[in-house]
Amino acid sequence: MKNLFTSLFCLFLSISLMGQNKILINENKVIHLISKGEITYLQVGNPDLVLAEVISEHSNLSRIKAVKAYEGESSIAMVTGGKLYAISLIYGESKEISYQLDDFESMSVNLYHGTLMREEDLKKTCRFILSHKRTHTSIRKSKSDGIQFGLQNIYLLDDALFFELEIENKTNMAYDVESFRWWIDDKRRVKATNTQEYQIHPKFQYRGLKRIPAQSKAWEVFVLPKFTIIDKKVLRIELLEKALGNTGRKISLELKSRDILKAESL
Repeated sequence: MKNLFTSLFCLFLSISLMGQNKILINENKVIHLISKGEITYLQVGNPDLVLAEVISEHSNLSRIKAVKAYEGESSIAMVTGGKLYAISLIYGESKEISYQLDDFESMSVNLYHGTLMREEDLKKTCRFILSHKRTHTSIRKSKSDGIQFGLQNIYLLDDALFFELEIENKTNMAYDVESFRWWIDDKRRVKATNTQEYQIHPKFQYRGLKRIPAQSKAWEVFVLPKFTIIDKKVLRIELLEKALGNTGRKISLELKSRDILKAESL
């Protein structure tokens, strides 16, 4: 309980500090926010007053402008590099046309404190899951470009969720893994100009899978703190291939709230 109060105090203190983050905007000038890394989440407080978007060609750059004159404040929330930036947007004339996000106050988006369990226990549980007889079909699966990506099961142990994934390479070319990416996203985008997704980061990956040889299967287990998502959201898991430029194969799975709530107890 003490740790909970400490965490909440830090959260409220951070939000108070972020109250100092303010930008003047209007409908006649585009304001750019520049991040050192990729912007993985962007949401405006009132899309009827403010237009904001991440620039597709430069994922570390976002642009903001007012749709019309307004009184009071709106806001924008952005996540990059594991940090949340909450900025008040006030209608007015600004001398600036760009800002560095590092100049604003931020807070960590990782509100989970402590560890799930000992690393050895995590590994032991993952080994048990992978050696378990697979008598069920995949909960969710997706196919693209000769790759089949499936979620075999979700397991719950204490406060940890274990996601068992299966990847089958049906081609004659090895698949080199660039990364697995995890997102919470809207089922339906409210506005195409607003990024409605939020990246999350697993606490543990068992095998550190880097390659799926031709005509073979591979399995991996990821561990996250227990969580749920509302019905209007989905959990999207992406598998990206390492390749020259941006030409690698990409495949994703979308999980619904009920998939997570049906996690099998270990």
